[in-house]
Amino acid sequence: MELKLEAVTVEYVQGEKRRHRALDQVTLSLRAGETVALLGPTGAGKSTLLRVMAGLIKPSAGQVKGLTEGMVALAIQEPDRGFFAATVREEVQFGPDNLGLDRQESAARVDWALRLVQLPEAKWDVSPFRLSGGEQRRVALAAVLAMQPRILLLDEPTIGLDRAGKEALVALLQKLSREEGIGLVIASHDPDFLYTVTRRVLLLEQGVLRADVPWGRFKEDLAGYPVPGIRIPLLLTVLRALEAAGAPVNPEQDSAAEAEAELQKLRRHRRKGAGGR
Repeated sequence: MELKLEAVTVEYVQGEKRRHRALDQVTLSLRAGETVALLGPTGAGKSTLLRVMAGLIKPSAGQVKGLTEGMVALAIQEPDRGFFAATVREEVQFGPDNLGLDRQESAARVDWALRLVQLPEAKWDVSPFRLSGGEQRRVALAAVLAMQPRILLLDEPTIGLDRAGKEALVALLQKLSREEGIGLVIASHDPDFLYTVTRRVLLLEQGVLRADVPWGRFKEDLAGYPVPGIRIPLLLTVLRALEAAGAPVNPEQDSAAEAEAELQKLRRHRRKGAGGR
């Protein structure tokens, strides 16, 4: 299963004559199960790209291939703006009901999705507007998961979350990827968060796709296309600094888990060296 964008351009009309090009000749492919970070400064076109992937925006030029109903789902930045149902259960069940599923299958999907996001059952039959911000995000995520997409798109999912909320989100996204096989495309300004849950990074600037590489090679591509405000994940920065200082490390690690394993290997190497003296 693959989603392809071929030379996709999106233009918005501003006033009578001005046109703003939000995306400019973007070509990429996504495979089910991939975990992809989407980086770029404010106004780079990240939200527009996610909406094109979800089929919510039709390109002005170019093609989107492989997009089928239910394959891709988008979780928006401010989920409470999309709520309309009287209860959490009804909110989450709206999508499955509109897929033409029977009531039993639809209800089973709701239960599965709400348990997956770890929302207490005591809150399933209350209004989503009475929940905390973090709980509302879980409901919104459950609503898209109940559609059982193969690729989940998230737009700035950590906004407004405290440290505990971020850690819970990381655990959930890792579970979706590893246990459920759901692909992830996540737009965020937080490279450290992205590094924990993705292995591939897309860099957008002024609607142009500047880089499409594994995290381990991102620094080299960023050097070729210096984009203001873009940071390298801290763990990658540490590995690069250690390598520059002569430490026996490989800085080209494509995930935070691999980077941490590399640091652990260095610690063992140093302990062994100290013990041998």
